[in-house]
Amino acid sequence: MGDDKGPIDAAELARVRWPALLERLGGLGAELTRPPYPTGERAAVDGIRYLSRIVALGLQWCVEFGDPDFPAFYRHDDDVTKWGGPNVDNTYVRARVRGDAVYRLTGNGATTHGFVISTHEGDMHLEQYGVYAERWHDDLRREPNGDFTLTIGGPERTGNWMPLHPNTTNVTIRQYFDDWAQHIPGTFRIERVGAEGAPPPLDAAQLAGRLDDATAWIEASLRYWNRYIDAALERCGFNNIVAPGSVAGGSNGIAYGSGFADLGPREAMIIEGDAPDAWTWNFMLYNLGWFESLDFANRTTSLNRTQLHIDDDGRYRIVVAHEDPGVQNWLDTTGLSQAMVAYRFIRTTNSPVPHCTVVPIDAVRAALPATTPPFSAADRAAQIAVRQQHVARRFRN
Repeated sequence: MGDDKGPIDAAELARVRWPALLERLGGLGAELTRPPYPTGERAAVDGIRYLSRIVALGLQWCVEFGDPDFPAFYRHDDDVTKWGGPNVDNTYVRARVRGDAVYRLTGNGATTHGFVISTHEGDMHLEQYGVYAERWHDDLRREPNGDFTLTIGGPERTGNWMPLHPNTTNVTIRQYFDDWAQHIPGTFRIERVGAEGAPPPLDAAQLAGRLDDATAWIEASLRYWNRYIDAALERCGFNNIVAPGSVAGGSNGIAYGSGFADLGPREAMIIEGDAPDAWTWNFMLYNLGWFESLDFANRTTSLNRTQLHIDDDGRYRIVVAHEDPGVQNWLDTTGLSQAMVAYRFIRTTNSPVPHCTVVPIDAVRAALPATTPPFSAADRAAQIAVRQQHVARRFRN
């Protein structure tokens, strides 16, 4: 953390530090409209919007939630702030910590499909990949109503305890929602043991350091994730899907897979595979350059195990297309000719590799099993309504 050590007062903060921050951030807008970033009108609009989102995210994370002595959980990825290829079936909350302290985490996730608590070195886009410990919901002793208390750090103890590596900077909770008609977020609170009171007021030097941290965080995020997507595309190629595996900085309990679609106006990609033996699993689309999930409230840009139709042969078949193919398993490109396809098999005992083919949109029906049920406009409207209601419950209340 970059709390300044030198003498800084509010006047210097206003005259020097704040204008310098705005100048650095202002240059990013022009940068992201040129190669190596995606080009074109839609990409530029999406890019500027993405920049506005990560500016808000970086400032809040580094400034408002930057104190490991008085931490609080901050919702880090949602339907608006989409950082680092988020799983749309997750709500992510995180809190700042330091590795030499002890923390008390209390919560209840009974209204979710489940959750995992993990300790991290930092952020992938800052080249900090360490994931030091994880505790899933069913690793914890919980009351019948779901309440639990977890001690993080300090000497090992019986009961709910989690070690804290000296390099840890944040605790993250992934909450899982695979039944969008039923699941809602849990409640979680964290405090440092011995610092249960109110934090002291922020001084000018501390704020200057946190603003510097935020600016570096924002700049690195913009550049890193574009390189990350480019590297993944180089390994995979368009209209192809690769086998799942582990990802540096990701959860140890998740097999991550990806592919890329490059579709003409009247083309579709059909993804086919055996359903994994997993606690939950899903497919979703991301834009290139920014690694954002697409609109998952108003469009079917993601599908999980409860939302997918599985055919009589035990296999799933997903249609990635610009227009509605009239089947349940549609991933809507939102008009993007190129997109990343990501899939996750979570707590799985196997990892069957999907494959894909590109066909004319008019040939989709013939390429699917004859028993694939039709999906009407009314069916689609009902499907979307469930998504809209879930996203409102999860993020707007």
